[in-house]
Amino acid sequence: MACPLCDRLKLSGDKKYPYLIHEFKNSYLYLGEHQFYRGYCVLVTKDHYKEMTDIPEEQRIEVFQEMMIASKLIEKTFSPNKMNMCSLGNVVPHVHWHFFPRYISDRDFKNPPWLQMHNFDSAKIGPEQRDELIEMLKTNFKSLSRVSDSGEGLTSS
Repeated sequence: MACPLCDRLKLSGDKKYPYLIHEFKNSYLYLGEHQFYRGYCVLVTKDHYKEMTDIPEEQRIEVFQEMMIASKLIEKTFSPNKMNMCSLGNVVPHVHWHFFPRYISDRDFKNPPWLQMHNFDSAKIGPEQRDELIEMLKTNFKSLSRVSDSGEGLTSS
């Protein structure tokens, strides 16, 4: 069975996946193709692992750091009231995380974002909005990198 995330990784490596925000050492950060929750992103490991426990320990630590950088980037860019992060893999068994910025104004703020999953397709974005959001994230990534270069904050590879 083909893995849709591995297919996306190949496109990313060939610079052909338009939702790519940033390439880390061990993962890629993508803008979600829907923006039901403004700022929704997905972090996908470059190597195909079914479970976090399958990732070698040193690499797992690096992936966790990349996850924290991604979360901090999304928080800086969109200023949510709360960040929901989850990695399930029941549908696609390739380690990845969903980042759902949550806002007090959300429908059903106190409930998991998956309860709104039936609405996600209604929030698909076009190329113009996609490019605008990616540019916002990339600009903030540069400022996060400058902070980390000064010895503060988080770093990326």
